[in-house]
Amino acid sequence: MIKIAVMSDLHIGLAARAKDLCPEPPTTARKERNRYNSKTENNYRQNFIQFVKRENIRSDYLVLPGDLTNKATPREVRLASEFIIQAAEALNVPHNKIIFAPGNHDVDWTVFDPNDDTGVKWEQRYSHIGHNNFHFRTLVNQGEGDIFSSPHFISWCFDDLLAVAYNSASHDTPIPEDVAHHGLADPIHLDAIRHFLDNIGPPDERIRLFLVHHHLLDFCSPIPKTPDFSLMTNAENLLAILHEYGFDLLIHGHKHHPRFETHSTLTYPHLPILCSGSFSVEIDTQWAGTIDNQFHLVTVNGRSGPENRITGKVISWTNNHCRGWIPSDEATSGIHHIIPFGYYLMPNELDARIEPFIRQWLIEHDHILWKHIVEEFPELEHLPLNSAIVAFKRIGQHLGLQSMYETRKDLILYMEI
Repeated sequence: MIKIAVMSDLHIGLAARAKDLCPEPPTTARKERNRYNSKTENNYRQNFIQFVKRENIRSDYLVLPGDLTNKATPREVRLASEFIIQAAEALNVPHNKIIFAPGNHDVDWTVFDPNDDTGVKWEQRYSHIGHNNFHFRTLVNQGEGDIFSSPHFISWCFDDLLAVAYNSASHDTPIPEDVAHHGLADPIHLDAIRHFLDNIGPPDERIRLFLVHHHLLDFCSPIPKTPDFSLMTNAENLLAILHEYGFDLLIHGHKHHPRFETHSTLTYPHLPILCSGSFSVEIDTQWAGTIDNQFHLVTVNGRSGPENRITGKVISWTNNHCRGWIPSDEATSGIHHIIPFGYYLMPNELDARIEPFIRQWLIEHDHILWKHIVEEFPELEHLPLNSAIVAFKRIGQHLGLQSMYETRKDLILYMEI
């Protein structure tokens, strides 16, 4: 069993929701001073540590999919470095098992000079987050490669995990400032990643994790209004590499709407993808009531089936302004609290397997819970939650029953009186 804690898009600085995630109040620009002074929370970091200890959450790895800072100032980077070490210690994660990829906000754009044709200024854009004073440089030194310089990927090899992180924001500039900054899977970088994977040989029993900041799939926003210009360019070719080289899990950040699903092609099935949402950004008010800040724990239980796929579950918590860290709910925070993964069936195959059992069960009972299905078919323990929900709806309509759920635990089919 491997446990992977995920904290994405901290945005430490003025974009974070709490004062204790802003390393210093702004002294200039009235708009920024007002934004800082409007923040009412001041114990976000400590409340998270207390939550982890109260729930006795333990992990083997801590994954950070980018946008650790808001403007990559030295003080923001220092606070981010200190806090992720504090969080790792609370989670019982060794300091060398923190895995990260930078995001578009982790670039120091103050050094950018479009007229500099020497490349010196361009190379200085990661001078803060990559400085020796902070833990991110220590982590880079422990891996193979350098995520801050071309070809902008790094790998960390552990006994039970091979992690590869790619910098999908390496091409980005602050111009134009009013356009969302898209990700890029640079073909030259992908060739280098492919060459590296060829050299390390075929997949073994270690979990293969790929980490990147930008989203590869066009996930819908809670309130879709405009095209998503921040999507990763050339994502299809990166996904092809992940499938071809047997990656078990893809984790990314950037899009603050959390999501978990699997990606398949005609050739390769079922790559689980966690879109992490944001741990502590100040959520846009237009999304209020549909998403909130997130923390995840991915548990990999093992492998199963002829394709040797990983099985496990994603457990997610959301931070409510009044109640603190609580189990996530899809309707209000964007993602279910517990989502199993690792076992997949086409809808007609699933219905054919469970409907006869449901019919037989309902001869003696007036309702059936999903847990009764799992007791009869243990392999369905790792069927994704939405597959179970939709199957109960289909079968319920077919049999004249009602379905209801909040979580998989209380997913029910029942006879309406």
